[in-house]
Amino acid sequence: MLFFLLIGAFVVDADLAMQKKTEMKMLLELSNHHATFAVEPLLKTEGVIDLMEKESLDRFDKRMLENGGYRREGSQYFPGEHSVTTDAVPFARYYVDFLSWRHDHKLFLQHKGNELVLDQVVPGPARPTGGLLEITVTTKTGEELRMAPKTMVGPSHIVVAYVDERPFLPMLPAHAFPVVSVEELKW
Repeated sequence: MLFFLLIGAFVVDADLAMQKKTEMKMLLELSNHHATFAVEPLLKTEGVIDLMEKESLDRFDKRMLENGGYRREGSQYFPGEHSVTTDAVPFARYYVDFLSWRHDHKLFLQHKGNELVLDQVVPGPARPTGGLLEITVTTKTGEELRMAPKTMVGPSHIVVAYVDERPFLPMLPAHAFPVVSVEELKW
């Protein structure tokens, strides 16, 4: 009987982790979509689309708070009482501008406890339909997590968050996973 209870706990824990990943992905997408409306109006009249970084982050923060109950302190989002995660979520942002979006970009990030640090950006060749974006996150233990590549279709705002959550029961392993949102600027 105890064996079946333990199996049930594993199943419930895995299901909760998948729900958290899905919810966090949706939350990042909604927040990033709102953030990408922060374009420079004077440059827009000249046909150049450029992100206003401070306004963009303010819009992102507003949606994270409204939709998920998260408040930002530095480069972490802290959950509220009804947030999907219980632990702080470190994040990193990167903007691929009007002149660079057709080029491939490889982003290398490092999870360092309370921070998700963008270590290196390696530009690549240009593609007529838009550059390929490859993201690799290195965990605290040195494991490299490569996310599925994405194709950019214009100037893009990229947000990567790293969820490192305590398990449902203390005897179970923790859940840790990166989540990414890539949104084209809205002009």
